[in-house]
Amino acid sequence: MRKILKIYTIKDKKEEKVLRKVSKEVSKDEILSREFQLFLDNLLFTAQKVETEEGYSSAGLASIQVGVDKRVFCILKESNGEFELMINPEIKILNNDKVVDLEGCLSIPNFEGRVSRYKKVKVKYLDREGKTQKAVFKNQEAREIQHENDHLDGILFTDKLSD
Repeated sequence: MRKILKIYTIKDKKEEKVLRKVSKEVSKDEILSREFQLFLDNLLFTAQKVETEEGYSSAGLASIQVGVDKRVFCILKESNGEFELMINPEIKILNNDKVVDLEGCLSIPNFEGRVSRYKKVKVKYLDREGKTQKAVFKNQEAREIQHENDHLDGILFTDKLSD
């Protein structure tokens, strides 16, 4: 049975220390394990069901935000309103065009800030079956990917605030 996982926040210093960890790659064997598949189900379920104190829903969720230091996150796809998992993502910037926009984060409650992000990225990643996927993302989806990928490197959006 799927469950909502606890979201770590910077309000708790021990949890903030976890959020600052660099996440580890996930092996194909681990991806296919029953335990990891259950974790992915719970991560997706949490992303779908969680709501912030301000009433916002999730646009993405990295595994480190629920205390698991693995290189996996999900983002909300604009095209179909479904969450897509990305395991061991590798991001390539497709051009230097950037846009500054407001961001928030489930791990930083009651705060929004302006962050400059690339408008278009190409991502190579593994899906939940361990198969390699490649796709180009732009605008909001590209922003979400960069935000969630920063989590995998222990970076919070507040580290990148623009004027």
